[in-house]
Amino acid sequence: MSTLTSTNVIRRSVQLSIAAALLVTASVSAQADEISISNTVAALEQNMTQASQEMISNVKQELMLSLQTQIAEQVFEINSALEFASFEQPQLSTAVAAENK
Repeated sequence: MSTLTSTNVIRRSVQLSIAAALLVTASVSAQADEISISNTVAALEQNMTQASQEMISNVKQELMLSLQTQIAEQVFEINSALEFASFEQPQLSTAVAAENK
C-alpha cells in the first residue's frame, strides 16, 4: 500500500509540476505579447508621426508653390496691362492732338 501511495504522490507531484510549468509558460507568453504589442504600438505611433510631419511639409511646399505661381501670374498680367496702357497712351495723345488741330 505504501507503493500505491508513493505512486500517487509522484503522479500528483508530476501533475502539479506540469501545471506549474504551463502557468509559467503562459505567463511568460502573455508578458512577451504585452511587450510585443507595446513595441508595435510605439512603432505605429512613430510611423504615424513621421508620416504626418512629411504630409504637413509637403502641403506647405505645395501651398508655397501655388502662391508663387498665382503671384507670378498676377505680376505678368499687371505688367502686360501697363505695357498695353503705355503703348496706347501715345496713340491717344496723337489722336487727341490731331482732333485739336
